[in-house]
Amino acid sequence: MLIAGKRGPTRLGFALLLKFYIWAGRFPRGRSELPGEAVGFVARQVGVEPAEFGLYEWTGRTIEYHRAQIRGHLGFRE
Repeated sequence: MLIAGKRGPTRLGFALLLKFYIWAGRFPRGRSELPGEAVGFVARQVGVEPAEFGLYEWTGRTIEYHRAQIRGHLGFRE
């Protein structure tokens, strides 16, 4: 499972990136592209409070690694 080992904001952020990529064929440009209802729905699925999404970092190595994991899992290259 791709989210195994991820906790809190990292778990929720990763799950949202994955779902958005599957749905839109690209990654979101920022939090504003993710409707609150979608954040709440995915948060319940992964067992994280929706408010923790605000703590997910949108820059840096973690999100780049998450994007690479998602592309690799889905069979895409950058």
